[in-house]
Amino acid sequence: MTVVGEGESPVFRIASGDKSLELTTEQGAARVAFWYEAADRAGAVGGALCFAAPLSRMLAMSTGRPWHIALPGAHEPEICRTAEGLAVCCEVGGLAVEVAFAFVRGLLRMDVTWRNTGERGYEDAVLGVALPLPCRRASAVTLPQVLYRGNPSADPDRTVPRLGVGPHRALVVEEHRLPVPCAHAEWRTRGRAARTAFSSYVTLYAAEPGEGSLGAVQHGRVSLLAMSGALMFNGVPDTAYVHKGKTAPYDGGYLDLPPGAVHRAHYALDWGSPVRPGHGFRRLVHQGLGLYAPEGARPLTLDQIVHHKTAAMDRRWYEAQGAAGFLKFTGPGHTPGFLYGWTGQSLKLAWCDARIGLERDQPWRVDRCRRAVDFYLDGSAADAPPGLRMSFYSTQDRAWSAFERDGETFVSSRAYGDALCDLADVIELLGSHGHAVPRRWVRALTEGVDTACATVPPLGWRLDGSPLPQERGAAGLVCVLALLKAHRITGEARMLRRAEQLVAHYRHRHADDWATPFARATLDAVCEDKEGGIAYFLCVYELLLLTGGERRRAWAEGAADWLLTWVYQWDPPFDSGFRTAGWPGVSVQNHHVDVFFPAYELVRLGELTGREVYRRLGELILHAFGQGICTKAGEWGFEALGEQAEGFFPTNWQARGTSNTWNPSWVTAQVLSQALRMRAARAGSDGPWDDGPWPP
Repeated sequence: MTVVGEGESPVFRIASGDKSLELTTEQGAARVAFWYEAADRAGAVGGALCFAAPLSRMLAMSTGRPWHIALPGAHEPEICRTAEGLAVCCEVGGLAVEVAFAFVRGLLRMDVTWRNTGERGYEDAVLGVALPLPCRRASAVTLPQVLYRGNPSADPDRTVPRLGVGPHRALVVEEHRLPVPCAHAEWRTRGRAARTAFSSYVTLYAAEPGEGSLGAVQHGRVSLLAMSGALMFNGVPDTAYVHKGKTAPYDGGYLDLPPGAVHRAHYALDWGSPVRPGHGFRRLVHQGLGLYAPEGARPLTLDQIVHHKTAAMDRRWYEAQGAAGFLKFTGPGHTPGFLYGWTGQSLKLAWCDARIGLERDQPWRVDRCRRAVDFYLDGSAADAPPGLRMSFYSTQDRAWSAFERDGETFVSSRAYGDALCDLADVIELLGSHGHAVPRRWVRALTEGVDTACATVPPLGWRLDGSPLPQERGAAGLVCVLALLKAHRITGEARMLRRAEQLVAHYRHRHADDWATPFARATLDAVCEDKEGGIAYFLCVYELLLLTGGERRRAWAEGAADWLLTWVYQWDPPFDSGFRTAGWPGVSVQNHHVDVFFPAYELVRLGELTGREVYRRLGELILHAFGQGICTKAGEWGFEALGEQAEGFFPTNWQARGTSNTWNPSWVTAQVLSQALRMRAARAGSDGPWDDGPWPP
């Protein structure tokens, strides 16, 4: 720490690495400035001001209901040195406030203590901090799982989190709704030279997350907010987002402060310049890991996960009246049948069956896989356009059907791409073990990917073959992944060239600067979602395996970091003792966690690139998925072993601290396929049936 200056206006400065904090007082007011070191175009390194603000605009206090974002001012500020760093003492709204600053492991710790030293009490108080930033766009803000650059792809007619709407133009949500409990912003500003532009980012973390709240407000400029728990949804105070497209009144977050009361809040800040414009969010993932040190639960070994999930898979096998496959649901209350792709994944379970059969020398499982594939290929194309296939077979009606939306029947590119990927995996698995693969299987795969990827894959195709109106989203990216898998099987160079063209299209649309994040890949929501990012990550991961190169590596790591903004780094309280760390959220519309995540591929990325953090997180995630699996009758609400819920609810979205018993087959297929791959890799049998070695 240094103190410079003369007279009544000294400059107090503390620094760590490339960041420094300055505190000054002048004419009875305190000013806070955040600096970082940056290089100009010529490579010269110098100090860059990230942002500066009067302390009066950084301490918020509201009394009365409904609360509002009020900045009553910081009066009589005094700056002093402490053993750890700096502190400012002042008076805000009748309360004595101390703000202590200290650098800890590269982050600026900011501890705020509010004391009622007077003789009267305060009721219905909301306390917090604000970071007024030099940017005016709502798209500058990211709240993990909740708000990605303004959620530009979300259906404007649906209720989803937004900033820049409502009377207060603010969004403040519970800390437990945020996988990484922070508010982040990135912006570009012009330098002194007219042609020079700089990117800066700031991330405000809850250093000790619990029942507080985080968000942002846009009043001319954008401010990041950290409050004592009160909420403001889309500009409406005391409102929580409670279900898909639904809100409800919320009365939490208010404080009563009798004389002598003390309220403490703990934050951490990071700031600087991203390596590329739009990529500042990547720091919040990795800095958060150091701050929260997630461990995750490990209730089951990989062998135990495989054992229980195999039981769930076997329970779904159905063969009668010429039909063969894996049921989407096993219990009453659902139309019995096979769904291919998205939430069904009958062919992924067929791959799991064959994989287990090969490992255990159980030929009947391989034969069962063959019958499931043959049944799909024999019947699914009959009423579909050339090169496309229907998605659902009703074992009750003995009929094939497709998806419906807004009264229109269509073949979903998301579901069809999933099915093609699973078909490719089955072909590769059997072929690599010397088993005959029917030519018609390969032909069906080739025809499917050629049809789906002839153009940028749309959301889907009508039954006359025409595409649905193009929506800005990533539902069709999984078809590109199937094209890459087909190239690995056939060796056809044209497939690789076409896939590279399509990946470039999606990268430029979504992942160059992340201004329009991946969206509209899950079929029950129309918004930014994890699943579109998963498809992109797997595409660039495949390209990395096929062609290598630093560019592919950079794409894969960027995609992995975006996906990891959805993964919980901490454990909000949960009634059953469920530990949320390692579980990913779903979309900005559906704030629950589920098991859909490429944990194995994340591990492999870490091994291939030497990034230990990805390997460690992939293993943490997959082992965390061992929670919620029924290992004895009555556990987690299930009677049958191996069953697992689709949704766990660590937030106020649905019943916080509980899980459901909705158990479509994809929950079994995803966890079982990931565990089988991870187990084989650990056993040293990671060979041609997986993804092969790092390319030369």
